[in-house]
Amino acid sequence: MRYLLLLAFAFLAAAAQETPAPFRPDLPAGAAYALDARRLHPTQFSHGWREVIHKRAKMDAMTPAKLKAYLIDKDVPVVIGPGGVPYLTDGHHTLRALLESAAPDKTAYGHILANWSDLPPAEFWARMEANYYTYLQDAAGWPQPPTALPDSLRTMQRDPWRGLAWGVMEAKGFNERKGVFFQEFRWADYFRDKIKWDDADDDAFKDAVKAACVLAQSPAAAGLPGYRADAVQPRVVTQPAPHDTDDPAIWVNPADPAKSLVVGTDKDTDGALYVYDLTGKIVQVVPGLKRPNNVDIVRGLMLGGRLTDIAVTTERERQRLRVFRLPDMAGLDKGDLLVFNGDQERAPMGVALYRRPRDGAIFAIVGGKSGPAEGYLAQYRLEDDGTGHVKMTFVRQFGAYSGKKEIEAIAVDAELGYVYYSDEQVGVRKYPADPEAPDANRELALFATTGFSSDHEGISVYKRDDGTGYLLVSDQQAHRFQVFPREGAPGRPHEHARMKTFDVAAIESDGSEFTNASLPGFPGGLFVAMSTDRTFHFYAWDDIAQAAGLK
Repeated sequence: MRYLLLLAFAFLAAAAQETPAPFRPDLPAGAAYALDARRLHPTQFSHGWREVIHKRAKMDAMTPAKLKAYLIDKDVPVVIGPGGVPYLTDGHHTLRALLESAAPDKTAYGHILANWSDLPPAEFWARMEANYYTYLQDAAGWPQPPTALPDSLRTMQRDPWRGLAWGVMEAKGFNERKGVFFQEFRWADYFRDKIKWDDADDDAFKDAVKAACVLAQSPAAAGLPGYRADAVQPRVVTQPAPHDTDDPAIWVNPADPAKSLVVGTDKDTDGALYVYDLTGKIVQVVPGLKRPNNVDIVRGLMLGGRLTDIAVTTERERQRLRVFRLPDMAGLDKGDLLVFNGDQERAPMGVALYRRPRDGAIFAIVGGKSGPAEGYLAQYRLEDDGTGHVKMTFVRQFGAYSGKKEIEAIAVDAELGYVYYSDEQVGVRKYPADPEAPDANRELALFATTGFSSDHEGISVYKRDDGTGYLLVSDQQAHRFQVFPREGAPGRPHEHARMKTFDVAAIESDGSEFTNASLPGFPGGLFVAMSTDRTFHFYAWDDIAQAAGLK
């Protein structure tokens, strides 16, 4: 399918310096005009009402001067048709919002794209269609003749799927393509028979946008304008969990890497840990957990005289940690591992495990839903209680907190001795992981403070034996990860400047994990990222490295 890009952008940009003149039927192409928006005729049957409402609220918050500047900047293109009728070819939502707004001045501003007023109607509409200046499908997606077009912006139909497409574009499910007419309608038609929701329900609409963002990554959408062609595709997508996936952890089977596992949280009151094999199949479920939020795995906790690999999850609604043995996921705690003294306001969310290299001591570092500006994180030592179960001992509180959102994503680089955590909408903070390190409570770095769409989320560490590698941080609402040097800059180990970014097919990834172990199907390492459609995506590091230009 072909799409016409707006021609003569350079010409129009130069013409934008002109003072808009009152509209006249004899204005030539390129002339700037000013016209009451109520006199403009649509070239499409419908619009997405949610976009209109959004833009109306935006306009109502503007001063008259700012609104005028905003409308001039929108520069709505118009084709003059038979009888001198002005037809707008873009900006339907903006101008309908203007008409719905509280602003008394309803003037539209723009440029004349073409003056075809001397053409007979049939020839005019044939030329409009040939140039993709009109979209002749109604709100149900059915073709209609141009004679059936509404004669006013106020009489246009409402198409919920066009509103959905706008929501998906705002959520970066596909990229806006300036100059492509009716881009969102093409996406609306793609979603039309695939997603149903109650458009009067705001929460239902939000869920529909998330589902549509996932569909927008499908190869079936590759021909649509704005498709995220550069997004790295997973080699495996897991079976979905029932409620709300959040955070994964990887257990590499030392005896048989093919039997390695991924453990992920299903974050709900009726929550569970889900255990996946390398094909993404659910092989085990640990039920009965009250909103398990994050999970991490560590090797070698001494229990009952044996070194034991453990998975630890935060059970948010019960303000405690839960501990399970790998690979059979048998419970190893007595239900008494309360964090933050059971303070419900600090309900535990993030967790990362740290095995201290010098003595093998194992610690859990926990972040909560809220907390103080200093000492937001709590660190606990995990040990055998003498019966083969896990006990924990409070070690310290540390870590700054901005107060903007919460701290959920925590990662430990045990070999270099650092802990990183995402202070959402602020940046990534870095501290010593060892509570006995000199100046253990001193912040070493705050980085990744710019260039994020909104929330900073999952953190993963790509490790090389020589101490180099990468820190991968989820730019959640942009559906991508940003890459920073693990080792810092030469001579400045706590300076972490952004190196690269890479898009992923996973939508709004909260949690992620990486192992550089060679696994079947993932010879260069496995990267796991949560996706908002209740799945986890398994990516091959080789695919990411190639897409991002990493070594």
